[in-house]
Amino acid sequence: MIKFFRKIRRKLLSENKFSKYLLYAIGEIVLVVIGILIALSINNWNSERIANEKMITYLKNIREDLTSDTLAFSSSIDYYKNILESKSRLLSLTQYQNISTDSLSYIIIPEYDYNAVNTSTFTKITNLGLSEISKNDSLSKKIYNYYTNYIQHFNAVINWEVECTRIEGNYWWYGQNEYEINVVNTFPKFQDESENRQNLIKLITSPKGRNYLTIEYYRKQAVLETYRGMKKFAIELIDEIEQELTVK
Repeated sequence: MIKFFRKIRRKLLSENKFSKYLLYAIGEIVLVVIGILIALSINNWNSERIANEKMITYLKNIREDLTSDTLAFSSSIDYYKNILESKSRLLSLTQYQNISTDSLSYIIIPEYDYNAVNTSTFTKITNLGLSEISKNDSLSKKIYNYYTNYIQHFNAVINWEVECTRIEGNYWWYGQNEYEINVVNTFPKFQDESENRQNLIKLITSPKGRNYLTIEYYRKQAVLETYRGMKKFAIELIDEIEQELTVK
């Protein structure tokens, strides 16, 4: 093709047809420019297609991470609902004859549950320096909000729960001097069963003991609501991601 155009140029020059040659040369330049523009357009389309495919992959992976989050949150929600039910029942009682000593011991011991948010895909995206997860700006902002502000609040609440549980554990396990804890039955106890039970009830009904139990109860309610809020937002994001993937 190049040889063909070159022959035409030579023929026009040899025949002294300069004006025609000039028009031809301009036409050839225009064709070259058009060719370059077409090539650039194809290249841009290709790049956009690749970027779009990556976005789809990231959205699918984030959807999987969020799905695992909702399952973990559901587990923690059930855990805290059971704990709160036990604590509420204990705090509502004035008589304890229908509850065994072992059950009382189990209820007062502070525990917590922690399921970390799955940030693997979002961490990969941020490490790549990508500022856009989706062409849908609203969805992108919500995803960033979940993995930044929501997680920051979630971690703050969980850290509060862990620290307070540690302090409460120190009291129930080590700080009190009335009740002999029943960890295992390997070693003999210096308090008989009746005395041990009465001391445990005395500890539970003391102002300090009830304060610990009451504060723990209301804190765990806050933790439960935090897990519920995280699950609700994660489900909303999953729905919006699925809608976005359907459009694509």
